[in-house]
Amino acid sequence: MNSRPLVSVIMPVCNDRREYLDLAVESILRQTYDNFELLIMDDGSGPETAAALDAVARRDGRIRLLRQENAGLTKTLNRLIHQAQGTFIARQDADDLSEPDRLERQVSFLTCHPEVMLLGTGCLLIDEAGKILLHHQVKTRPNTLRRLLRRTNQFVHGSVMFRSDIFDKSMYNEEYRYAQDYEFFLRISERHVIANLNLPLYRYRINPASISVAKSREQIFMGMVVREMARRRRQGELIPQERIIHDLNTPRHRRRVERTFYLTQGRNLFLAGEKAEARRMFWRALAVCPSLRCLWHLLYSLMPGRQV
Repeated sequence: MNSRPLVSVIMPVCNDRREYLDLAVESILRQTYDNFELLIMDDGSGPETAAALDAVARRDGRIRLLRQENAGLTKTLNRLIHQAQGTFIARQDADDLSEPDRLERQVSFLTCHPEVMLLGTGCLLIDEAGKILLHHQVKTRPNTLRRLLRRTNQFVHGSVMFRSDIFDKSMYNEEYRYAQDYEFFLRISERHVIANLNLPLYRYRINPASISVAKSREQIFMGMVVREMARRRRQGELIPQERIIHDLNTPRHRRRVERTFYLTQGRNLFLAGEKAEARRMFWRALAVCPSLRCLWHLLYSLMPGRQV
């Protein structure tokens, strides 16, 4: 009998590309740590993806395939968590990859540091073809993470591993269609120790052409809502989400959303080698809401051989 802790890897799927899905599943099946179950939730995918998932589920007895009507990412994550049997629960996105030693390193760290409840990792940003674009490094010290998390998300969502008992009192907030990971991490950080491994144990795929404009802007705006709600909680205020959304729905905040959107698009395009289009995005960011940060990105992108 395997005495090592069981890890439940949870993977939501909704019409993801077959080739990416196969690679994501294979990256889990070839882990050096083999005491895991892979829970895949088909969130109302079409027939092609459903058939692909049937084939995937037959590959290994550790895969459990679940199905539901389309419910969105937040509810899907919570339902997967309810089904998980492991001591630890690890995330995995259907278009990303985990390095072979990811689970082993995370389990080892959490076993040696019982006070840590949430553990992320660094990552490699890759393009559609899997080419490495950038090594994204992360902060590791719990107090530093807690402080920086108040300003911006410090975790690569697909890389995180939790202790399962963290979900006895906290789940993803189903009021959030976007930024649900950031909202959850902030709440967890208020009561528990969080950490990162600054090792590139995850490969995060970026594809500027596929980014939904409306979704990206909403994600950015809801990130602002999440930060403001966390700030109010620290002050002892319990404000409804609707009130915060109303308060932040101003021309000034919308300009900040536009600026962040163009900067993010610009960075992704620059990494993908589309430098002229990236600079156009940096110009737009500077025009819509001027800041030194926008100017820095634009000037830096004009320097030969630079990576933003």
